[in-house]
Amino acid sequence: MVSGVEPNKYRKSTPGTKFGTKLALQIPGAEATINAIFEKDGMNKMSKSRTIEKMVDKCGRVVTFKQSKIVNSIILTIIDVESANRWIAERRALKYADVIQARIYDTFYNFDWLINDFLKKYISFNPEERLKRIDHAFVTERLSIAALEKFREESGKAAKTDSEKELAKFIDEELKKSIPHKKYDGGLFPGLCDAENKEIAGFLLGKLKHYAGVKLSGAQIYPGREYIMDMIEKTLKEIGETEIAESFMIFREGKNKIKNGEISGIQFTNNGIPYDVCRKTLEWNIAHDCESLFNLNGWVLGRGDKDIRELIDLAEKRFRGDVDEVVDKIMARKNEIKMIIIAGPSCSNKTTTTVITGRELSKVGLKLKQLNVDDYFKNLEEQPKDEFGDYDFEMPEAIDIELLNEHFGALLSGKSIQKPSYNFKTGKRDSTSEFHLSDDEILLIDCLHGLYRSLTRSVSASNKFRIYIESMNILRNIDGAYTRWADIRMMKRMVRDFQHRGYSPQQTLAHWPYVRKGELKHIIPYIFSTDAVINAGMPYELPMLKKVLKPILPDRAFIKQLRNDGRLDPYIRGMRTLALVDAVAEMTDLSVIPLTSPSREFIGGSEYEIPHND
Repeated sequence: MVSGVEPNKYRKSTPGTKFGTKLALQIPGAEATINAIFEKDGMNKMSKSRTIEKMVDKCGRVVTFKQSKIVNSIILTIIDVESANRWIAERRALKYADVIQARIYDTFYNFDWLINDFLKKYISFNPEERLKRIDHAFVTERLSIAALEKFREESGKAAKTDSEKELAKFIDEELKKSIPHKKYDGGLFPGLCDAENKEIAGFLLGKLKHYAGVKLSGAQIYPGREYIMDMIEKTLKEIGETEIAESFMIFREGKNKIKNGEISGIQFTNNGIPYDVCRKTLEWNIAHDCESLFNLNGWVLGRGDKDIRELIDLAEKRFRGDVDEVVDKIMARKNEIKMIIIAGPSCSNKTTTTVITGRELSKVGLKLKQLNVDDYFKNLEEQPKDEFGDYDFEMPEAIDIELLNEHFGALLSGKSIQKPSYNFKTGKRDSTSEFHLSDDEILLIDCLHGLYRSLTRSVSASNKFRIYIESMNILRNIDGAYTRWADIRMMKRMVRDFQHRGYSPQQTLAHWPYVRKGELKHIIPYIFSTDAVINAGMPYELPMLKKVLKPILPDRAFIKQLRNDGRLDPYIRGMRTLALVDAVAEMTDLSVIPLTSPSREFIGGSEYEIPHND
C-alpha cells in the first residue's frame, strides 16, 4: 500500500463473476478471445462468494483449484517455524487460507477492488511518468479483463474493438462511482482533477479496445501456480505473519532452484540456517559469557571483572580465525581456483571481510583482482520491473549476464576485455576500459548475487571458490528468544544509509521488506552450495549500534503509522528493533573498537577503504 494513501471504503460491491469457469473443457489449450469466452461461458450470474474454481498448474494445464494445498503448506510452515501443536497450526492455516483465497480473487477478478487499486497506483506515481508505469502494472491487465466482463454482464453483449462509444460511456460511469469529484477532497484517498480523469478514461479505453480482440492465455483467464504462491507470501506478510511468509518463501525458492538445476537436493535449505556455523558460534558465545543480552550487558557495564575491551579483542580474534580457515581451504586448491566469489545478504560485513581475506591471501602469495559486477547492469530501459512498474535492481536479471559470462571466458583464457563502466546517474553504460588478468592473479567477484549459477555459468565449478558471508548475532533476548540476524543487519543498514547515502532510518525501515525479499529469493537459498561460510557478526554489535542509532532511530509514532497504513512487515520489525535497543546497554566509547574491525564498515573510522555500494 502506498504510504499515506488509503482507498475510500468500497462502494457496495457487486461480487465478481465465475469468469472463465468452463473454459478448461470448452476451449482447447485454454486459449480464447474475449468474445469467445463470453459466448461459450454464457451469461454467468454473479458469484455469491469470492472463490477460485480453476487455476493453471506448473505444466500450463487448467486444473481444479484446491484450497487444501494452501492449508497443508501453511500447516507445515507454522510447525517448522514455531514448533507449534498441529491442532493449533491447522486452525490458523484454515483461517489464513480463507484470507489468501479472497485476496487472490480480489486481485485477479474483483472489478471494484481492481479499479480502486489501479487508482491508488495512478495517484502515487509521478505525474510525468504515470502512464508509462501504470502500463506495466499487473493490475492494469486484470482491470481491463474484469471490466470487459462487467461490461458484457451489464450490456448483455460482448465488447468489440469497434465498440468505442459504448466502452467510453461505461468507463466514464465507473470512474464517476470510484473517484471523488474535487481534487484532494476525498480524505486519505484524494480526488482527481478533470485532466487526470480524462487521462485515465482515455488510457483505459485504449486498454479495453485492445483486450476486446486479443487472445487470452490460460494464465490470463485463471491464476497460475506461481501467482498463487506469490499471493500466499504477500498475504501472510499483510496479516502480520512475517516469519511464516519468509520461511514459506525460502522453501519455495529452494525447491525452484532444485528444479532449475541451480542447486542439488543435498544443498537445499528450508530455513536458510547454517547449523554447523550457528552451533560453533553459540558454543563460543556461551564459553565467553555473551550468549544473552543480560550477559552482554554485563560486559558493557563492567559487572564483576568484565571489560568490554576484552570481549572485543576475543571476538576479533575469533573472526580472524574464521578467515584464516577459509584462506587455508583456498590454498589447498590454489592450482585449480581461477575465481573467488564472495556473496551474502545486505550489511553482513561483506566488504571488509573481502578486503581482509584478500590481504591474508596476498601474504601467502596469491593475488586477487576484483571485477566490479555493478558495471554490468543493463541500461535502464532494459531493466526488469516489478508489479508497480518500478525498476527492480534486486533481481539477478538486472545484470547483463550474457556479456558478463563472455568476459569471464575471455579473462580466464588469458585475453583482455573492454570492461564497461556503468553511470548510475544516467542509467547507462557510458564508457569502457581495458581489463585483464595476469598469470598469477585470481579473479575476485564481490556481489550480492554471486552465487546465482547463471551469473558465472561460463566458469567451471572446479575453478570457482564460493564464500558465503552472514552476520550471525546469536543472542537470547530478555524473553528467552534469539534475536533475529536480519533485524540487526537492518539496523546496520540504517546507519550506513543515513551516514553515506542520504536516506533516513525511516526510509530504510519502510524499504527493508523489499531488500529482504531479494535476499530470500536470490541469496539465502544458495547458502549450502558454497565452499565456506564466514560469520562476520560480532557479539558486541548491538551495544555499538545503540550508540549511533539512538539519536536517529524511527520513533513509535512513525512505526505506529506504518501499522495504520497496513504495512505490518516494517511495523513488526520496527517494534522489535525499538525493544531490542531499549533492552541492550549502550557502548559509550566506540574508540575501543579496532580500526581493522568489520564493524567499522558502518560506524566509520575503518583502516580500509570502504565503498558503500551493496
